[in-house]
Amino acid sequence: MSQETEQDLPQISVSAQYIKDLSFENAAIPGSIKIENPPTIDLNLDINVSKLSETDFFEVALTVHVKAMHNADVLFILEVIYAGIFHLANIAPEKQNMALGVHCASMLFPYLRKIVADTTQYGGFQPLMMDPIDFSRLYLKRMQENQNNSESDKNPKN
Repeated sequence: MSQETEQDLPQISVSAQYIKDLSFENAAIPGSIKIENPPTIDLNLDINVSKLSETDFFEVALTVHVKAMHNADVLFILEVIYAGIFHLANIAPEKQNMALGVHCASMLFPYLRKIVADTTQYGGFQPLMMDPIDFSRLYLKRMQENQNNSESDKNPKN
């Protein structure tokens, strides 16, 4: 039996992190400044992974879309894409999707969360503090949905 060296262990390294896109529409200003009740928040998060050519480098992008409403009025709309370039070493191909969708997304999330909080605060609102996200649970849910979709594709109903 040979001992694994540190060089043989699975590794994830961050090569870069960046805001890919940022849009903030302060739709109801200045009237929204005097609203006393908290707005209704609709928040959606998505993860996109793409391989960068024929290398072991991948871009992981977290996309957040937030819409704040007060009654029927839109207060603000925020869209952010925050991405990172990751290098994977010694990770089996069948485990790469999990590493990217769970571990890499988890590394990016605190920065995205800060951008969302700062942007909403600079827009004149209370900082929107996104709840922590269990990327492992999201990954498992997505895998289950993909499995269910592929099963329904194999067994079409007549």
